Formats: sequence, structure tokens, C-alpha cells
Amino acid sequence: MIKKLGKYLLVFLLLLTVGCNTERPVDWTPTFDSAHTIPYGTYVLHRKLKDLFPDSKIIDIKQNTYEYLEEIQYNYESDSYMAIYPSSDLFTDAVWEKLLAYVNSGRVAFVSLGNSNYTFEKYLEVKYHSFEPPNFGGNINVSLSVLNAGKENSYNFQKGVGTNYFSGFNPEITEVLGYVNYKGKKEPNFIKVHHGNGYFLLHTEPFAFTNYYMLRGDNYKYAADVLSYIPDENILWDNHRINQREKSGNSDGGFFSALSFILKHQSLRWAFFILLSMGILFLIFNSKRRQKAIKIIQPYPNYSLSFAQTLSELYKNNADHTAIVKYKINYFLEQIRTHYNISAKDTEKDFSELLSAKSGVDLKLCKKLALQIDIFRSKNYLDKEDFFKLQSLIHSFNQKSGHYGRTTGRK
Repeated sequence: MIKKLGKYLLVFLLLLTVGCNTERPVDWTPTFDSAHTIPYGTYVLHRKLKDLFPDSKIIDIKQNTYEYLEEIQYNYESDSYMAIYPSSDLFTDAVWEKLLAYVNSGRVAFVSLGNSNYTFEKYLEVKYHSFEPPNFGGNINVSLSVLNAGKENSYNFQKGVGTNYFSGFNPEITEVLGYVNYKGKKEPNFIKVHHGNGYFLLHTEPFAFTNYYMLRGDNYKYAADVLSYIPDENILWDNHRINQREKSGNSDGGFFSALSFILKHQSLRWAFFILLSMGILFLIFNSKRRQKAIKIIQPYPNYSLSFAQTLSELYKNNADHTAIVKYKINYFLEQIRTHYNISAKDTEKDFSELLSAKSGVDLKLCKKLALQIDIFRSKNYLDKEDFFKLQSLIHSFNQKSGHYGRTTGRK
């Protein structure tokens, strides 16, 4: 049985190695969704918003945009709106007009669109234009600049970006904040348009805020310069599951979204409660007519293979090295507590000396391990190199202490 299990484990590890080394094609779909880590998602920007606005609360809009703005229409005094998307067709004219009312009440809205918007052209007197049609599959070298602290900072972009700009606007209510430079032609692509008691920050290059550019060179500085014009207050982020919300009317399309829809309507709500009651009564009466099942005691199963598969899938698909390192540290501290009766409180004083005395491992390695754990626990971001460094130290400790990571009872 053990030999057979060993063969299965060997085959599994072989398949895992082949799968991990198989190059997966890159998904270049421009979703602009904050939950997507593909090149044209906005996951990185969403994660960094808290760093850009340290005193602000980031609020994800998880329902239809019109319904959300309708619900908060009497509470506009402490937030700013953000939407980044390549096309204005995502929202209906009613949503854009609702956003106009939101800004008119004294708020700020940052909107980055890759094409013209009829509502903005009509009410804000702005016109969109492009040097040439968009070519997302090719490489277009574009220089984008933004005014910051009295000087103009320029950044080079390519692959996926467009050449859009504002060809017309009302100078009495508009202030130019940035430009696009393409083949020697320079036009405004970032403007501030006053509307009522608030103002819009309109931008024509949404691809500059995607994961691809946030992680490419120093292009993230361009995003920081542009977003610095947004007041440091609560941010209404409208790029969370945005396609699914606006096209299906559900927040995530899951069970609780369907349940909330049922509970909103009285007839559906009563039908649901009657069905639920009948199901409970059926279980109650049916259970009395059956003989009580005899409990079957099964031998303890071996979940080693499933555990290894779960960890490998987590590392392969998620690649969240920060979480993995934190779990590794917690697992190791639990191992120390089980083997040597060293609790978490003991880590605050003479931890390395106490660990060395009880485990028999040399003090130098224990100090190095304790110092590395303290450093990693204080960091908010950890990468693959940090994971391998911690893994190497823990492996050395386990090897010298003779436990190899197994949790056994103390003698």
C-alpha cells in the first residue's frame, strides 16, 4: 500500500512540475476590473489607493452605479468618485447624468475614458478626438505629461495606449492639467472642468492606470501625479466587478445577490419562506420514520497528498507570497509551542536564547531566524526571495533540531 501511494505521489509531483513549467498565455483582455491581476486589470492601482490616500476610506461600489448614487444622493459631503474604463458605453446616459448631479452638489469625480462621451460633450462642452484609431495589439509610443508642483513631468508609454485628447473645451470653466505628445503633436488629455459646486477631472488614457503600466518602470509615478489632484477624502471606487454589475444588475452574480432579489419582492419572499418551511417539516417527519443510522468508525485518513496539492495550487494560482510567508511563520511558531512549550509571549524577550536552549540548535542560527521572523512580520509586502529565505532558515533549524517540521507530543 505504501509503495503504491509512493508511486501516486511521484506521478503527482511529476505532473505538478510539468504544469508549473508550462508557459500560460497572457490574457490581454481590457477588463479594467480591480479584482483582475491580468495586464489590463486595475488590481495594483486599487491596492495602492490606500497609500496614495492615507487618510481616506476606499469604498467599492458593488451594485449598479445609478442605484448607488441614488441611495447616497443626500450624503455627498465627504467623498470623491473614481471610474477608469476604455469605453463610455458601459454606462447609460442616465448614469452619466446622475454623476453630473453628484458633482453639481459640490463633489469631485475623476473619470478616465478612452473615447467620446455624449453627456460630457453636451453638458461640460468638451470634445474628444484622436491622432489615429486605437491599435491595442500594436506598439504606439506616446509621451504623457502632467503638471505637478509648477513643473511638467513626462512619461513614455507604449503597447495598448491610445492617442486621445480633448480637441475642444470651454476655457472659462476648464483648466488644462496634462498633455499627450504623439509624433511631435502635443494636445491636452487631462483637464479640470468646473460643474456647479464641484468639478470633474477628465482624462483620456485609462490604460495608464492598468496593472501593466503600474508595474512597468516608473510609469506608476504618472498615475500618482494624476491622482494627486483628487482630494484626500473618502474614495468611491467604481471599478469593482464593473462589467458584471452594470450588465447583469447583480453585484457578483452569486447566491446572496439572488437571495436579496427574492427578499425585495413580497410574493417571492413568501414563496421562499413557504418552501423553506415545507422543507424543514419534511425533514422533521421523515427523520422519525427512519431507523437511527449506526455510526461507522472509519480509520484516520491520510490527507498528506491533499494538503500538498492544496498548498501547491495556492502557490501556483494565487502567488501571494506575503500571505504564504505569514502562514509559514505562524505554522513554525505553533510548531515551537508544541515541541518546546514556548508561547507567543516568549518571543518578546530572549526568544532566541530560550529556543536554542530547548532545541539544542546553535544560538547563532536561532538569533538569525528570530531576527528574520521579526522583519517579515513587520513588512506589508513580501516577495518570492523573502519566502525562500525564510524557508531555508526554518529548514536548517528543523534539520538540526531533528524534527523536520513534524508536530509530535513532548516526552
